[in-house]
Amino acid sequence: MDEIDWDNLPKSTTPVGLNVRVIGFDNMEAATQLGQAVAEAVALFGSFIDLTTLDGITVGFDYDDALASVDQGIAGLPPLDRTNTDELTGVAKACRVVRDGVVKTHLVFGAEQLVPLIAGDALTPADREFSVGLMAHECGHVEVNAMNEQFVPDARLGATIAEYDRAIMFPAAVVFWDEYAVCRLSAPFARGQNTLHADSMAAVTPGARGRSDAHIRAHRLHQNHLRTLGETATELVTPLKTVSYLLGGMDADGAGWEDFAAVRRIIDAAGYGELVDDLHRALRRMWDTRDQWNEDDDILAPVVEIIRETLASGGVSLFKEPDGSWHAHFLFPG
Repeated sequence: MDEIDWDNLPKSTTPVGLNVRVIGFDNMEAATQLGQAVAEAVALFGSFIDLTTLDGITVGFDYDDALASVDQGIAGLPPLDRTNTDELTGVAKACRVVRDGVVKTHLVFGAEQLVPLIAGDALTPADREFSVGLMAHECGHVEVNAMNEQFVPDARLGATIAEYDRAIMFPAAVVFWDEYAVCRLSAPFARGQNTLHADSMAAVTPGARGRSDAHIRAHRLHQNHLRTLGETATELVTPLKTVSYLLGGMDADGAGWEDFAAVRRIIDAAGYGELVDDLHRALRRMWDTRDQWNEDDDILAPVVEIIRETLASGGVSLFKEPDGSWHAHFLFPG
């Protein structure tokens, strides 16, 4: 990664007069300080990331209330909520909103994650580095969301996908691309991201196929095709979703698998080596050609096909009947 020339920064793309709301604070002085710190950081990020379509930022101690307070600008969208699973609890979100007919991105952060910006010696440099990296990552989604809105019709806000198999696989393909691109964009301010994502990859990959096989075995008992499709697809593609973050950071840093040899051994042992390499080539090609994108091209088609291959490698396939109906088939593991 090239070092930043702090004396000759490009002009910031951060909108002038950006609205930063800090809510839920009893200490108004601290709220003001945090808002100023966030605004200053985002103004800096705008020299490296295209933040032209950034709508505003909300920071709240009650993250759920902060999400609920965001006006999405269009009726019929599901309410904003956090990621909340056994593995991950959301603390920041890039929310697409509509303003005067234009899709923009509004960022929401849990205040606890950003307080290190104003905590002085009470917290460590690593805490502040995490806060800066988190903000930069979400700012990266502003640029990528704008690219998708312009050039990827099926990824646009409110888009519907007619074909059942594409509707299943395309959203995952968008996530793979988004996180790869965002990790490349935010890398100058997220120095520790590769270690974090390598650890995540090592945690989710080894048992993925075994967990998928267990869901297929359970299918013989409940015979719920939609349930089994959801369960197996989630398990099988999670390693590819997780590695997308790492691949983006690796490419930003000019790193290779020799720098993450232990993770690579885990990937190969779990039967994901060729799929990860195919995904890496597809994502890197998208990045390298992004200034040539055309909305008439199916830009994410190679990534969708890799997801299809991943499901097939785990015994999961989708078939369209002559009457237009779709069926899922699960190959019982031996």
